Amino acid sequence: MPTSFWKCRECGLVNFTTDQNCKRCRASATAMGPPPAPAGIVLEDGYVMPPPPFSTGGVWRDDKTLVMTRDAQLPDQCIKCNAPAHGYKLKRKLSWHHPALYVVILVAWIVYLVLAIALRKQATVFFGLCPEHIKRRKTFLLIGWMMFAIGLIVPVLAFSNEAPGIALLGFLLLFTSIFWLVFANRVVTVKKIDDRYVYLTGIDANYLARFPSVQGQYQ
Repeated sequence: MPTSFWKCRECGLVNFTTDQNCKRCRASATAMGPPPAPAGIVLEDGYVMPPPPFSTGGVWRDDKTLVMTRDAQLPDQCIKCNAPAHGYKLKRKLSWHHPALYVVILVAWIVYLVLAIALRKQATVFFGLCPEHIKRRKTFLLIGWMMFAIGLIVPVLAFSNEAPGIALLGFLLLFTSIFWLVFANRVVTVKKIDDRYVYLTGIDANYLARFPSVQGQYQ
């Protein structure tokens, strides 16, 4: 079945892109332009059925935590405000390791990095985001990268002009930009990942409310 459509502006019928003329009123497709595809399932006669309801299978809520199986599909809603995401999905590769591993940092960074890579659990999740949060995320990332670039350039110029105080400010801006970028790039907070489930926080309460309670739902 074709996957692209055009809607007749004369009578409103939805036609496949392979149709040169509207099936109902015979208006030419070339004069219509490419309007957005309709939401739903287009039948052979051009009528549109509503899309099937979203299934919450594999996704639950535990108070303010979202619990999902590693292969579950999240709804087409913004995970930050529950507004429609209009099909936009942000792919994020999440990782987690036991918090006790941070104690190793006090001994040696290299040992910590090796253990963290070896013991971490990973999962790939696709998050819906609304246009407003997409724009906000891009703005935060742009600001972070601008701060990072300035933080790299300022110390070099400051040292060449024998201004160590300004160089110190440049280094401070550089480290600040790194934390800024980490924060801006984070969509949700990973609470835990194991072999079967992913546990996430930092999600809109109305978004969470659409899912059944986790109690008694999984073992």
